[in-house]
Amino acid sequence: MFSRKTIESFSRQVSEQNLIETIELGLRTVEVKKIVGSVNRWQDFDAQFRFRLTSQTAVERYSRIKRAMEEGAIMPPVKLYKVRDKYYVLDGHHRIAAAKELGQIYVDAYVTEFLPVGDSMQHLLWRERAQFEYRTGLADIEFTELGMYQELLKQIEQFEQEDYKGYYINDSFFHVAKQWYEDIYLPVVKEIRKEKLLDDFPNRTEADLFLYATHHRIAKSRLLQEEVTYREALADLRPSDKKTLKEKILETIGSLLRLNDVPHDCPHGLIIDEDGLVRVTKDCEGCTKCNRGKEPVPGEPRIISEEDVEGYRKI
Repeated sequence: MFSRKTIESFSRQVSEQNLIETIELGLRTVEVKKIVGSVNRWQDFDAQFRFRLTSQTAVERYSRIKRAMEEGAIMPPVKLYKVRDKYYVLDGHHRIAAAKELGQIYVDAYVTEFLPVGDSMQHLLWRERAQFEYRTGLADIEFTELGMYQELLKQIEQFEQEDYKGYYINDSFFHVAKQWYEDIYLPVVKEIRKEKLLDDFPNRTEADLFLYATHHRIAKSRLLQEEVTYREALADLRPSDKKTLKEKILETIGSLLRLNDVPHDCPHGLIIDEDGLVRVTKDCEGCTKCNRGKEPVPGEPRIISEEDVEGYRKI
């Protein structure tokens, strides 16, 4: 017996989320489990994406496709519409139904992403993430603040210029981003998971903490005048029973500014926001450890500058 429920309807998503703009993502590899609905045939499937077959011809066609996939035949890419992290079939329903029944993990697809108007913080973040994915092909990086995708993109571009181009001149930016993800981003995220840092930051993501660690690493490296590892930077981010994150970082930065009991200038500027994140700025004007500092403006944490991002690779 088939369930009376059906797969999701794409048209309902368009209506509910006011999707008005599209981005052609081109050929992508998509996880089959993320394909949850159909553009124009959602009523033809039950909730498990099984066909509600009504004719012998339809049964035979589905059986041929499934048998070919079992035998390892290379199938043409399907066509999908994307809404956030969900996909809806425009063309290729038989192939997707067979893939799900066979337990296939990935499928090749031409993907068109649909975006909402930027009428809320949530929608603006959604649009920033979509643009980042379009540029890099990296689909599983999630931030909670506006502007952070652009900061991450700058890091990848810097990686391309200094660590990558000399060896792989003809590679696409997708390949560059993938290499950065594997060499730089993923090792830090694995450390975040190992240390269970998200338990201390319930409203943040792994990507948030990666950028926090990057900014703090820059600040600490400059003050120590030596390279600080991500492991050391992450250790400073972890709160303890006796000290909050902000208190720990204040203590760390304060001790570095007073090495050998001699006050040190901070030529690049430091500021600590409400989350305790140390951000490096071109002109701080708010660090109380520096004679030239002024009181910081409440609610306006400084954001790391492009000059500082470039300087990170030179540490």
